[in-house]
Amino acid sequence: MECWIKQAKLHYSKIQQSSNPMIQQSTNPFNDAKLPHLGMVTNSAAMQPILAENFRGALEKLNAHIENCAIERIQYRRNRRCRLLYRLNLKDGSGKKFDQWFFGKLLREGQAQRQYEEALAAGNLQNGVWQPVALLPEFEMVIYTFPNDPDMPGLVKAADPSFAQAQIETNLSAFGLPEGWQCEQINFARVKYMPGKRCVLRYNARLQNRFGENREVSFYSKTYCDGMSRFHYQILQQAHARLSNAINIPRPLLHVGEANTLWQEPWEGRPLIDNLDQADWEELFPRLAAGVASFHRSQCEGLPPVDTLERAFDSAQEDAQMLGWLLPAQRLRFNNILLNFSAAKERLGELPGPLVPIHGAIRIEQFVARERELALVDFDAAALGDPLYDVAEFLTSLQYLEFTAGFSRESLVRAADLFRTSYQKQVLWKLAPSRLAYYAISALLSKMHDTMKNLDVNAMQKFDEILEILEKWSDGLLD
Repeated sequence: MECWIKQAKLHYSKIQQSSNPMIQQSTNPFNDAKLPHLGMVTNSAAMQPILAENFRGALEKLNAHIENCAIERIQYRRNRRCRLLYRLNLKDGSGKKFDQWFFGKLLREGQAQRQYEEALAAGNLQNGVWQPVALLPEFEMVIYTFPNDPDMPGLVKAADPSFAQAQIETNLSAFGLPEGWQCEQINFARVKYMPGKRCVLRYNARLQNRFGENREVSFYSKTYCDGMSRFHYQILQQAHARLSNAINIPRPLLHVGEANTLWQEPWEGRPLIDNLDQADWEELFPRLAAGVASFHRSQCEGLPPVDTLERAFDSAQEDAQMLGWLLPAQRLRFNNILLNFSAAKERLGELPGPLVPIHGAIRIEQFVARERELALVDFDAAALGDPLYDVAEFLTSLQYLEFTAGFSRESLVRAADLFRTSYQKQVLWKLAPSRLAYYAISALLSKMHDTMKNLDVNAMQKFDEILEILEKWSDGLLD
């Protein structure tokens, strides 16, 4: 293992060479004294040979090799830990390609051995070809092989095709099938995994009845870390039943309580953000605004009410304080923004906004496109609240594309204007500038904090510009 570590260290030295003074300070996340190996484990090229060596036995049994190692998610807490999701793209001797997820926890000195021993003692690991949990003592790191996740006990069942097969055959009516159909083949694809929180898989199954007829069924399986899956399923049912006339919402199929999982029908298409650079924005953003406005004008009494001013306030306070700690040179700027923000909350609270169905996390990333049709996904935060909460979240998600996807500021400003103007024409309430600014500040602070947690160096290099946008929104609180 030692020779692999020496080779890997050559791959990541440039990570710590940043020209941005906001990153070149004692709070540089790659220079965390409590997590000295952070720079290594957050570099996929450096980790590929290390993972290959550690899981050599499984690779030999599978007659496979690693073609690529990618890091799909980073959850970093300075001086405490870093959680990483590695996806290995593999290829076996016959040319078959497949993927595997590994969830790594980088810990402070002495903690990795303890957590590794606790994982083994728990006795609930799924054994197979892959070692379910591994210890990399050189890095103070524990690595769990998917679907083993100590904070998501239902995931082992949710990711078991035989368990899913039994659920399908017991609940054929959810798929519009009569009794007598049986699964002949079933598999899943890995879609999205937030270790310790949520996981989305796409199942595909082929069924056959006694007459030899075949039927293909597909669905998304979404697993939660807690017992809230039934609540989320019920909210999704309400949204689909009451709001689908306003915008496409994939149909909920089944709640699988023992796995903390819900199943949802697929809405075939591609994420809108993947095709955004090819779309006609002059046509697209008014159409998006029309869909959101129609959604907000709908009736859905089954959704829980939420105080969006309070939700935004709590989120902004937490994110701004953490950012000020991580970036002490900018602490005064964050504090000034919070002062304006707190004063605005009192004023805005005296004039409550309308109470309508809101999505609660309506970003450009939540839309799926199929030709000219659009669908909206992920209703975990759906509620009855202030529609400007959604509008501000959407507009700031556009602004942030300048820093994460490289779109020009001019084009994004134009898109935001098209959306805002079209939306305002279709609703009775006003897009009050101060109220919009209040929610936008909360959303942008959340995005900045996520950037730090995800160690997105490219976006971190633009924090000066992002802070300038935040300060403009803060000035808007006075309007």
